[in-house]
Amino acid sequence: MGKTNVYPLNYPAQAAPKLGMVFNSNGVFSEPGKEYGERVMGQLLERLRSEGAVHKDSFIHAGRIFGYHQAQAVADEFARAQLDVALIFNSSFPNGFVFPVIAMHPALRGIPVIVAAGVEPNQAIGSVEWATNSVCGSDMNNYVAKYIGRYARFLEGDPESTEFQNELRMLLNVYRVVKELRREYHGRFGDAPAGFHSATGDQLLFFKTFGVTLETVELLRVKEVYDSMRTRGTAGESAFSEADIQATVCEMQSGRLNLISDPNVLYSGARLYHALRAIIRAEGFTSASLKCWPEIPGPSIPAHPCLPLGWAMAKRDVTAFGCESDWPIAIMQSIATRLSGRPAAYLDFVNWTSASKVVQLGHCGVGIAGLMEPNPPQVLKAVEKQGITPEIKEKILAGKLNVSDALIEHGVRRQAGVDSGPTHIGQFEYGVKTGLCITKTPEGRLKLLAFTGESSAETAKGLLYSGADVRVKNYRQLDRLKREHGFPHHLAVAFCDLSRELRELSAYYGIEFLTPDEPA
Repeated sequence: MGKTNVYPLNYPAQAAPKLGMVFNSNGVFSEPGKEYGERVMGQLLERLRSEGAVHKDSFIHAGRIFGYHQAQAVADEFARAQLDVALIFNSSFPNGFVFPVIAMHPALRGIPVIVAAGVEPNQAIGSVEWATNSVCGSDMNNYVAKYIGRYARFLEGDPESTEFQNELRMLLNVYRVVKELRREYHGRFGDAPAGFHSATGDQLLFFKTFGVTLETVELLRVKEVYDSMRTRGTAGESAFSEADIQATVCEMQSGRLNLISDPNVLYSGARLYHALRAIIRAEGFTSASLKCWPEIPGPSIPAHPCLPLGWAMAKRDVTAFGCESDWPIAIMQSIATRLSGRPAAYLDFVNWTSASKVVQLGHCGVGIAGLMEPNPPQVLKAVEKQGITPEIKEKILAGKLNVSDALIEHGVRRQAGVDSGPTHIGQFEYGVKTGLCITKTPEGRLKLLAFTGESSAETAKGLLYSGADVRVKNYRQLDRLKREHGFPHHLAVAFCDLSRELRELSAYYGIEFLTPDEPA
């Protein structure tokens, strides 16, 4: 299971993590062995800086350190630099004071610390001697970390190897998200519908754990902006025009199968999108969630919210847009988006029991433009039942219209048994998926559930929803964990394997991590 490339999102991006590195060693063992590890780590930092994996101002402390007083000076230097990550490289057996002095400095206690050590570099330095004893020193540091309850990530191996370097890149990606979550400003449009207890969340618990801040916007304001097409917020003013709405209508239907007969339906969806985006911009929200029913659509806001929510994700206006105002799962969606570099979906566990190895994940019609699988036969068959004309079918078969990226009105019959629209339906692009959701225990602790699977033409159920029907290896274990630990029906879905990253993230935050997958 592979990962996708990370690309920038269209929201105010935070810089890559600023890393400070220091070499820790005692006065004995092999000088060539120490120099080898330090040289390779210095070269690696330069590559990471050129890749954008670390902030351009990341640095290495000048010189090798050993004792207490040197460690205090480095800790002060790191504190002044306002680091996001500290890396202590044991280039040989270290002084045991260095790790705890740096890790427990008052200004550094909230940042991740990596303790790295190289295995004996015999081949690299052409020697058979016991050169550095670095890993043994890391064991000494690990004992201290566990005893004092300080998070530290231990990374060992040949620092010149691809495995070591990719592991470090993965950790830096995780710590970049840690940094970004401290600036997560989530806009919740309306409260959760009645009975959606897991969607109400614990704001202070999420703030305490992740640093996420939440602000509630009343639906009345959405109505006001929908009508007036302008708003003012704490981050500034934002407005849109009829020309903006019409341009979005054209973009929404371009190249997609459009089974919406009334043009006013698509127009209202585009207008609601602009109203939500205007508030997001005026308030500076990085992610959002919406009470999408039962008030919407209605007399006040005559637009179905499915398409606007998915469109905001497709346009990278936010890192997450949760349905039914379930902001805790929207935060998981934001985490998945930030880790993978691609918009993550927000779905339900749908029509799935422990008897089926294909786990159905779907929602009403919150597809994400550009991330849908083109024209799977199951979806084509389902759409044919909607009464498409021979002309439209010919365009589909010629590849000029994307059935699985379709705009339709369909039976989301929550209000008086009527069809709702516009919705954006289809299977999300086939391939590896990671599902993740979070729950709060009665004791006030968080648990994170993550699992991987794969969607394909063979797994797609052909239902008219926005879905990712995935084959999961240990599906019975997934069902058991979901039931036993009380995970909700909502979840976020990323389009790659994030299992290692989520395990690391949970370790950093002290969250219980549960998965049916075998350990990496």
